[in-house]
Amino acid sequence: MCPSPSPSKCDGFDVQLITRDASVGGTWAASRVYAGLHINSVHDEYGFSALPMPVPPDAGKTGGRLSGDDIRGYLEQFEERFLKGRVLFRTEVVGVRREEGDVEGLPWVVNVRDIGTDHGTTLRFAKIVLCTGGTSRPKIPEQRSPSSAVKAGFCGAVIHSVDFASRRDEILSTNGSVVVVGGGKSAQDICTSLANVGRDVTLVFEKADAISAVASPLPDFMRKSRMLSVLTPYIHLRTRLELFLHTTWLGNILVHAMWDKVRADSFKFMRIPPNSPFRNTYSAFWSTHSTDEGLFRENGFHALVNSGRIKVIAPARMNGYGEGGHSVVLSTGESVNANVVILATGYTSSWDDLFDENTATDLGLYRHKPVHEPAQDEWRNYRTLANPPPAHPENSKWSSSIYKGIIPAKNLLRRDFAINGAVVSHAVPFNLEFQQNPVGQSWRTGSLHLMQDKMKLPDSPESALKQTERDSAWLRKRYPEHSFSDNEAVASFSAFFSWPQYVDDLLGDMYLPSMRSGGNWLTWPFKVISSDELATLHEEREANRRKHG
Repeated sequence: MCPSPSPSKCDGFDVQLITRDASVGGTWAASRVYAGLHINSVHDEYGFSALPMPVPPDAGKTGGRLSGDDIRGYLEQFEERFLKGRVLFRTEVVGVRREEGDVEGLPWVVNVRDIGTDHGTTLRFAKIVLCTGGTSRPKIPEQRSPSSAVKAGFCGAVIHSVDFASRRDEILSTNGSVVVVGGGKSAQDICTSLANVGRDVTLVFEKADAISAVASPLPDFMRKSRMLSVLTPYIHLRTRLELFLHTTWLGNILVHAMWDKVRADSFKFMRIPPNSPFRNTYSAFWSTHSTDEGLFRENGFHALVNSGRIKVIAPARMNGYGEGGHSVVLSTGESVNANVVILATGYTSSWDDLFDENTATDLGLYRHKPVHEPAQDEWRNYRTLANPPPAHPENSKWSSSIYKGIIPAKNLLRRDFAINGAVVSHAVPFNLEFQQNPVGQSWRTGSLHLMQDKMKLPDSPESALKQTERDSAWLRKRYPEHSFSDNEAVASFSAFFSWPQYVDDLLGDMYLPSMRSGGNWLTWPFKVISSDELATLHEEREANRRKHG
């Protein structure tokens, strides 16, 4: 997003945002936020450089832990200040295509529908930035779907977690038991919200997310620095410290000892009993299924589980709906009473609803079978990756087609289409704000009649595609349990805890200084990273244009 009060004055773009929501925020829009919803971030980790984030009122006790309402209010304030009049609310995009030939510099045709009036219209644009991410289209296994519930004679409501906030009052007005399916943070937050108002709620899951927790708020030099990122292997190792930690015998011992301690301490601080199914989690080292719990809360999820106010059945999978209309059947053979079923089963790509097959093929939007696989494992010297968990069976079949998670490789030279939000990151706003800069930079041609910035890009779509295959090979090595190709809309690349290294790579591609937090050879891992580091990117790029003009 542009830090100028008039976005059209920033980088020459006249910006129009389209959303089917009634307010800004996306995941944190007013229609999706509910009581008890907390995020993994603390104050200033979820803010943009153009607008300081207010400190939460209870920051002294929580270390600045942010609630869903905190984020909602901040994003609404951002829209009011910088994007007023530039957002089409309650407008659903029903189709996107590109026309060739003489189209007056506006090749993109976007068909939209006003949700309130059902009136359709057509808009034209020079450029498209796809920001739907993977969090807008519910992923519901067929045996758990509302249609399967109807066939089985189930009498209650079947609701995906995306609709929990908008239907919470309906759920609370229904007598009886609520079954929540899923082991991630959404499932846990929903259970917490219901249990805290006295509802009978049961959680069913196979494997829980990894958790991290602390006894007291961490200082900024630990929480907001590169300390965790250097203890996480990345696709290349830039510094001597990272080389030592990930390629030597002693470094490997230190890295895994740290992660083992985080796991053990988190169980301790969250008071998770030794026989609890919440000790059967994904690894925080090997997985992106991770939840930052922060401090123990007496009305928090784990406290409610320990007190019996949230019932847990795990490991188990919901297989379908039982007889009589008021139960679900589990893989364990159990039948569990249910008057409402909430499916926190994740999300799938929203792209299928936006692009026809010809447009998607022309863009090169979706995964492909790899053709340039590396001849050998170039990361074989990473000792920290020497003993991985079993690999996902689909891992070797597919490769991403999105260069650095931003530009479809096939469309690289067209410079009229990009993606924001397809990179898995532990610092979402920092990455989203930064990704808009290389997006804008790579578009300085065509109808904007602006000088193209000097930038490190592959010389052809084929070279870009080869790079995406290398990135996919890395992800298979780094996160073997995951199949990132399942939902390319949200996982074209994963930086996660290594997000500072990813941003450094993009800065280097733009011929801009990286590792901007400062420090010397001893202190740099502990220097606080702030979105303020991005505040001058526009001016720096202008200087680069003059230099290379």
